Amino acid sequence: MLPVQIFQPTHKPSKLRLNPNPARSELTKPSVATFRAAILLSFRPTAFRVLATSHIPYSASTKFYSRRLNSTPLLDLISLATSSRGTEMAPQLHDSSRPSCFLLRLPPSIRRRIYLHLGVARWDGLPMLFDLDGPVDRSMQVAFRGLLLSCRLIYGEVSGLLFSSNRFVIHYRHMRGYGNDVEPSLQSLRNLTASSLASLASLKIVLNQISCHHRSEEEASGECCDDIRYNGLRDPAYCQEHHTTYHDKPLQISCSMAEPMLDEWLRTADYLSSKINPGVLRLALVCDLDQEEADMDLVTRVVAPLSSLPELKDCHIRLCKSPDAELAQIARNAVLQACRRPEPSPSSSGPRLLSLPRELRLHILKYTDLVTPWREVMWTRNERGYQYPGEGCYPRCGIPCSPSSPWHYGCQFRGCYHQERIRMVNYEVYAGSIGCFCRLRHAAFSSACRCWSPPTPLFLICRTLSEDAKFVFFSLNRFVVSDTLASLNPCIAFNAFATFQYPDRQPPRAYPAERFAASQFLREVVPADCLSYLRFLELIFPPHNYKCWPYDGHPALEDWIATVDWVKHKITTPGLTLRLTMAGSLSRVPEKPDHRDELSRAQGDEVLAGYGRILKSLACLGGEDGLGQFYADFAWPWKWTNWSYETRRVMGYKAHRQWIKSKEDVLNERAERFILGDRYERLSASKGKQEERPWMLQHSVCH
Repeated sequence: MLPVQIFQPTHKPSKLRLNPNPARSELTKPSVATFRAAILLSFRPTAFRVLATSHIPYSASTKFYSRRLNSTPLLDLISLATSSRGTEMAPQLHDSSRPSCFLLRLPPSIRRRIYLHLGVARWDGLPMLFDLDGPVDRSMQVAFRGLLLSCRLIYGEVSGLLFSSNRFVIHYRHMRGYGNDVEPSLQSLRNLTASSLASLASLKIVLNQISCHHRSEEEASGECCDDIRYNGLRDPAYCQEHHTTYHDKPLQISCSMAEPMLDEWLRTADYLSSKINPGVLRLALVCDLDQEEADMDLVTRVVAPLSSLPELKDCHIRLCKSPDAELAQIARNAVLQACRRPEPSPSSSGPRLLSLPRELRLHILKYTDLVTPWREVMWTRNERGYQYPGEGCYPRCGIPCSPSSPWHYGCQFRGCYHQERIRMVNYEVYAGSIGCFCRLRHAAFSSACRCWSPPTPLFLICRTLSEDAKFVFFSLNRFVVSDTLASLNPCIAFNAFATFQYPDRQPPRAYPAERFAASQFLREVVPADCLSYLRFLELIFPPHNYKCWPYDGHPALEDWIATVDWVKHKITTPGLTLRLTMAGSLSRVPEKPDHRDELSRAQGDEVLAGYGRILKSLACLGGEDGLGQFYADFAWPWKWTNWSYETRRVMGYKAHRQWIKSKEDVLNERAERFILGDRYERLSASKGKQEERPWMLQHSVCH
């Protein structure tokens, strides 16, 4: 991150003494020699170093390192860089008819190009993220310091572009160098001049944070500390073990630092209220309170200063790490007031929903959150709740999906802290988010959060609407049940972090549960009277070790056989489509507990035998009056063996891929014929193109 007032000279110019704040200097017209020296200094990237805290990609076109944090592009800035007005400055560049120095004689468009070359802003309009008072790190360089020290006019132009084109963050607690604690304050923000604050477009103030908003090189991407969904490989205890020095404790009114913090925040808000322009600033505020002891007086003192600010362009508030309905409502009200948005009033017109025919009620409910954007709901025994698969707008290998893709519409309803976090195709430029203000994870409110959650209130209004809601929910969504015990990733069978943290602990060599997840889902999660509403069910089994597939007589397998026999009388079998997926994965986790690169012929046969025992238990759902459709998606066990890779080198990638597909097609056809029997040919001929599977798009490495 690039702090603002953080420049340290590596050498001193011999006869050049410049005021560090030229905007407040009495010297308004520097001598020609002084100005030339300042301009020359501004073009020397080795003259000054910048205090920074995260990775910097090198820009070959500008020949200097531009400090980039994973920051979110501002839409108005992108449009500025790409519109016909892209050569104009923001604010308008000085255009005196008789300027006193050479640089000011240049046209505004040329001066802007000079400022961009020096790294004041990016050519593509993507903002950089600057820390107003970050830790000291003298390893990075900045090229535009000389411009800020030259004269009042150039300072005004450069600072205007700097503060209108980039994002800024300040933490109440800060540290200048290792072991050099500084009194907590927001003074650095109040040190900004009136002209700088008038141009300020994006600011995040972190008063107190328990997660997600800490200052760290590798963690400054806006990721949520509670997010363990990245391919399912992140340990839930990761934050507790690795962020012990990064996070604060929950704020309580009894804390000795609570009163100074709130006074400092009030003083800063008063200063901002007279300096920022209405409708320009996007403000984010983080103050994580103690959920157990957060009294209303403390909460009010946190959000009240926002009311003194001019109208904000946007606002994001977080009041607690854990979800809390009351605190979230307070945050919502504060955001609406800060942005001068009227409180939506419920409409009293129109017929009551209950007075409509059931067909119309069901049609209306289809347009609610009862139907997920991707029409797919996942259930795992880890979460024990309905999940919306996918992680925002990057379902494939970190590359943003195309707006024309069939799954793109659903991206806006998942992973809100990733919505503007784009990894460009050249893998060099990153644009991060404002941090996590997700209402599902925290007591927060943000216009950026549109994440899907189960519409519980629709099930609680009354008995009639509850029945209608159940019908719509279970009949119009595809339900995916993952049998993994390790994570949300169905392609990971074992929690490898247990082996990584405890080397003496061996991976399981037997099926690690007493029941299948599918058995729990059908018997305990779906209400018995709603089983007949199910229209699509996918059962996923992870790539277990060859010893971990349930053997004949295993309690989990016996329980599953009993469950299938019980449920076949409750489901609408001809109306149900069932897909059985045996996932496969090249395990890339520590210690490689279930790696298949050395899988022998006999061991692979044991994996296939495990497939067969589970498939055999579903035979009673086939026949003439059986399932409406059945799909098998079985991974060929030897797909990732060393000899398979040797074959690929000989055959070539494309031919090898087709060869593997032919092997899996044989497995799938045999399984489908076994379940559908004589109906296979007829149903196979009527198969259309299968819909995209969002969970596979999210975990595309696994199959």
